[in-house]
Amino acid sequence: MPRICAVTGKKTQVGYNVSHSMRHTKRTFLPNLQVLKFQSEALGKDFTLRISTSGLRTLNKHGGLDAYVMSTPVSRLSEDMAAVKKAIEKKMGKSEKPAPMVKRKPNISARLAKKVASKVAK
Repeated sequence: MPRICAVTGKKTQVGYNVSHSMRHTKRTFLPNLQVLKFQSEALGKDFTLRISTSGLRTLNKHGGLDAYVMSTPVSRLSEDMAAVKKAIEKKMGKSEKPAPMVKRKPNISARLAKKVASKVAK
């Protein structure tokens, strides 16, 4: 089983140990993977995933496995996660579209806004 996160796609990296004498020896950097079970409320099943700790934070931020899978496009999901999304869409009948992005005004300072307004007034 490869050491790859199911959410973020993090995998083993290769680099060097560098000693005080600047001698380089090859080494591997392993991702911080955890084997965790997540419950899908839509399917009523448990899924065992091998995810990194940053992937766990991502799932928590989105509100769980179902919310993350439904809000992420299939092109950005791993094969296992894409299968979960397909099963959820099949059970729901139609795909849930994520909430539309809210357009906000750019966050500019009052001094810059005054400067821009004076240029427009001229």
